[in-house]
Amino acid sequence: MSSPALTNDLFESEIEIYRKFLPIVSPVEGANPKTNTWDVPYTIGELSYLVHSHYRYYGKFPSVVAGQLLDQFPPPSKEHYVLDNFCGSGTTLVEAKLRGIKSFGVDISWLSCLVSNVKSNAVDTKQVNTELNRISKEFHKIAIKYSAPEDSFVEKWFEKETSRELAALREIILNLPQSSERDFLLVAFIGIIRRVSKAFDGEVRPHINKAKKQRGVFEAFSKKVRDMCSDHDHYMRLINTRTPSKCLLGSNVELPSILNDGKCHLVISHPPYLNSFNYTPVYSLEFYWGVPFEAEYTKKKKNLHKQELTAHPASEKITDSYFSHLEQCYRETYKIQSPGGYLAIVIGDCTRNGELIPVLEKTIEIVKKIGYVPHEYNYRTTHYGLGKYAYRHRADYHGDADKKDGILIFKR
Repeated sequence: MSSPALTNDLFESEIEIYRKFLPIVSPVEGANPKTNTWDVPYTIGELSYLVHSHYRYYGKFPSVVAGQLLDQFPPPSKEHYVLDNFCGSGTTLVEAKLRGIKSFGVDISWLSCLVSNVKSNAVDTKQVNTELNRISKEFHKIAIKYSAPEDSFVEKWFEKETSRELAALREIILNLPQSSERDFLLVAFIGIIRRVSKAFDGEVRPHINKAKKQRGVFEAFSKKVRDMCSDHDHYMRLINTRTPSKCLLGSNVELPSILNDGKCHLVISHPPYLNSFNYTPVYSLEFYWGVPFEAEYTKKKKNLHKQELTAHPASEKITDSYFSHLEQCYRETYKIQSPGGYLAIVIGDCTRNGELIPVLEKTIEIVKKIGYVPHEYNYRTTHYGLGKYAYRHRADYHGDADKKDGILIFKR
């Protein structure tokens, strides 16, 4: 079903929102290969437009970086597609859908696949709201009967009343019949876990916030569902729901066979940044409450997320393993792409004990060895220290820092 005709100023402003914050691109004269700086001087709030606000995914790259790449390297036909082999929360899939481009993602986390598929695809928000009203009645009947899990992990991170209410709400969602609406509600449930915990809301790694005021579970959940419905309604007015979009559960060092059709035109790849953080510990609270759903969403691939690419701490052993993994996963993309396709890697340098690890330089070396040809190097000037999307001290192409944050583009 195609989107309805856009007939008023509100809809016209919405249709441009995903192009409003594209990077400011400035060429670097005399560079070979072609080199640019990309400035992304926007806040997280500004870049959380439409469904990008559904789920707070720590470490995701700016939505407009994916958008710029999709605009710059559009597939030659409707049958060709873009692949994100570190799919995360589905940023690439959403931006592709907004442009009518077929897309696939691959991730080893069932939670990432769930979030990506909910964000990028259509859902009946009226049915979601109907379910929310029914859940409200059931929750207020049964919540008082539940006991808080007797678990030291839960006791550390959640007030007793909170964990009791989370257990009741989780059970209600677990018993819903499988549907896209149930998936939507599950993302909302997982999305409030950090908010109703004792942890700081905005920190990447969970830490106890002793001054945090506790929030009611159902109040937080119902607000999250309604906010998501509003954002999803706006999103669905802008997309063609028939444009295929799917995040596949699997490993990027052994890509699913469905991708072996020679139609992959563009790979957008955003590996974890070396010496930054590992994703599984960051989402320990969410994974805990998601355990009853894991078997359903992973089938025979349970605990696959524990095989994640380890990026922290950047010991010599972990650093060697990190680059070995990158080589394996880009050999996989090389196999599935036809000549003329593009690989875009969003990655950054890091330091270990104050010494630079030139991740960009090493990645370029690996990818060239596989057979890709350098096409264009882009470096991000950044503003993270100002609460913006790129952190200035991590990688500033024009500043005194040695570290660079890059979007490296290669041709197959």
